[in-house]
Amino acid sequence: MEAVVTTLETMFQKTESDLDDIRHMLESEILKGLPSDLAPEENPVALLEEIAAVKSRYKTLCTQMRNVFAEQRESIRSICAALVDTMKIVQVLKQHAGLECLPLSAEEEAATLQLTCQAVELLVEEPSYARPTSTASTEEEH
Repeated sequence: MEAVVTTLETMFQKTESDLDDIRHMLESEILKGLPSDLAPEENPVALLEEIAAVKSRYKTLCTQMRNVFAEQRESIRSICAALVDTMKIVQVLKQHAGLECLPLSAEEEAATLQLTCQAVELLVEEPSYARPTSTASTEEEH
């Protein structure tokens, strides 16, 4: 299995190298056919380089946002766990203090349910920036 993976990695590296060579040849051909007094914003090679830089920055930002999303999820989990523990501690303290543990009122029950649902939605929901985009990875370095 490792041999197959190594072979595929080698093929991808070769293909990437070939694409880089083709890109350089195209850039060279484009530059040969352009007038020398062309403004930078009209230069197709400069525009291609700018697009590559923007794509790279976009990919970096997506990675950072996925990390933020993961940390946000972990924070929500931690907060929910702390809230559940706090509610248990309050119940135990009420019992030790001899206070009658009344069932939650309808308003308290609704608030608890709403808080739980919101936390679950945030944990389940995956924002678009957190999903890897196939175009960002496949169009890299063209």
